[in-house]
Amino acid sequence: MANHGGHAHGEIPIVRLTRLVDGLPEQNTGEAGMVQWAVHGEQGKGTSRSGALIGGQPLLQLQVRATPILVCQRCNAPFEYPVDSTVVLQLVDSEEDLEDDLGDLDDQDEDIEAAAGLPEKVVGSHRFDLLAQIEDELILSIPYVPRHDECPGQQAVSNEDENADSFEVKRPSPFAVLEQLKRKN
Repeated sequence: MANHGGHAHGEIPIVRLTRLVDGLPEQNTGEAGMVQWAVHGEQGKGTSRSGALIGGQPLLQLQVRATPILVCQRCNAPFEYPVDSTVVLQLVDSEEDLEDDLGDLDDQDEDIEAAAGLPEKVVGSHRFDLLAQIEDELILSIPYVPRHDECPGQQAVSNEDENADSFEVKRPSPFAVLEQLKRKN
């Protein structure tokens, strides 16, 4: 596929990705429970953003879209988490070729910056498991601690707190007594 510039796309029910849904709440069915994916093969040209030579290397650009249901770690409520991920994969011949091309860089900050410009390396073969790669990309896209941006119950609680503060009886400051003693002297 990469050598010939092939393209493929499709969709699969999220419930068929057993490693992904293991430990997650019940997932949507129908259209909302589908994972859309597309892959495009090409030969690398020139260098990557980090300067690594990728010319002539087989590359796959994989795009994955899904909306798995996760459990918010703040309020324990299930919520839909949209995933729209694109990754470039460099196909290599063996596991020895998976080593990073960053050994000659001295500074750790440079290593991180250079790694961001490199495609991910995977061992390619004629029997490449694209479905497993799609599932891996989804697993990597899910946050370690999933949570709402703002929990639904949190807004109601903060409104109740504001209302309670407005009706609360103002108590005198404990230092008011000291203020009166100071004035007597």
